[in-house]
Amino acid sequence: MKKKMVFLVRVCGVPLAMILVAGQLGYAQAPKPKSSSSAAKAKEGMAVWTPEVQKTLGVSEENFNAEGLNKLTKMQLVALMTSARPDPRKQILTCPASGTMPSGRIRVLVTVAGDDPTGVIATAIKQSVASLSGVDLVDSAATADRALHVVVQEQTVNKRTIGFTASYLTATPCLAEVGGKKSDVELKGTLGTYSNAKGPDLAKDLAGMMDQDIQPLRASAARPQ
Repeated sequence: MKKKMVFLVRVCGVPLAMILVAGQLGYAQAPKPKSSSSAAKAKEGMAVWTPEVQKTLGVSEENFNAEGLNKLTKMQLVALMTSARPDPRKQILTCPASGTMPSGRIRVLVTVAGDDPTGVIATAIKQSVASLSGVDLVDSAATADRALHVVVQEQTVNKRTIGFTASYLTATPCLAEVGGKKSDVELKGTLGTYSNAKGPDLAKDLAGMMDQDIQPLRASAARPQ
């Protein structure tokens, strides 16, 4: 009976099976182990770019990470997009919806979502914005001249909080009228992120950004009506 002899050798570091059958010598390369792809994949539960993101926020796939939006959770991105999504129907817009600014005061609506279960961050942000010259905080878009929407995210090391990052969107509240029916909508303004973990300075930085954002409103309010 003919015997089959199998030897395992390496050629240039590649394992080969050397097979001797009935006096004939043949080589068969051993199968290579499957390597796992190193392509970057979105972490489970984290925000990813979609065409809807570009349509709503004006952010391309190439700029999604640069804007820091990949650091948000899916639900935080949804919250940010919900704040920015305009009514797609044809409509007549009146902006600002609140009409003429009284005595040159600028009314600002501030909303905060994300990792803020105690409301401490929201309170700090609102207090910082309210401290700006000529600014009054309001509770609804219908009475606001400008809106600031913030989504915060807690940053931890070894389960210890080291600070917070944030994505923000400024907007102009408007009143849309379709077929005699009125509703509140917003026109997107500035979209940005703070990617370095911060404590109390996060509220101060957001207020500083808002101070620059409302400069055109200040100039408008200063002009004689």
